[in-house]
Amino acid sequence: MPGALHETMPDRHPPDAERIFAALDAHHVDYVVVGGIAVQAHGHVRMTNDVDLIPSPTPANLKRLVTALQALQARVLNPGSEHLQIEARMLPRATLWQFSTPHGDIDILHDAPGAAAFPQLRKRALTIALGDLTIPIAGRDDLIKMKNASGRPADLADVAALTEPEHNTDA
Repeated sequence: MPGALHETMPDRHPPDAERIFAALDAHHVDYVVVGGIAVQAHGHVRMTNDVDLIPSPTPANLKRLVTALQALQARVLNPGSEHLQIEARMLPRATLWQFSTPHGDIDILHDAPGAAAFPQLRKRALTIALGDLTIPIAGRDDLIKMKNASGRPADLADVAALTEPEHNTDA
């Protein structure tokens, strides 16, 4: 459940997404953005307190992701795991890893409810420009499937917004 821990933490600020994406890009991490930033990219204005992403699960990519997280000075937020050193082999052991960095929080998801396998998710992703960066954003249909599968009130509100006529490109 993305953001579950974050929702209880006071004094949260929006992430410096450009800085986070620049670190991922500098380390050649293959990922797809999901969550609030993806919803925003599809035209629904709403706040988000973290960057949610699904990385390619290959061992080489997870090593690059760890290097990017270390460059961002990330620390683990998962209860009971705060003492862990961030390593590539730990990432597949949980469905969700939550990290805090000086630039904002990052949620790394594996096996997200409703998500397609990474190759399909990545193939259908939109790409948006953020400065000199190209950011892969979950496609609208994939995002809706994930939000529906999660079933949290905030996710269902996102689905309602994403399926309004002005967001429906099939209409």
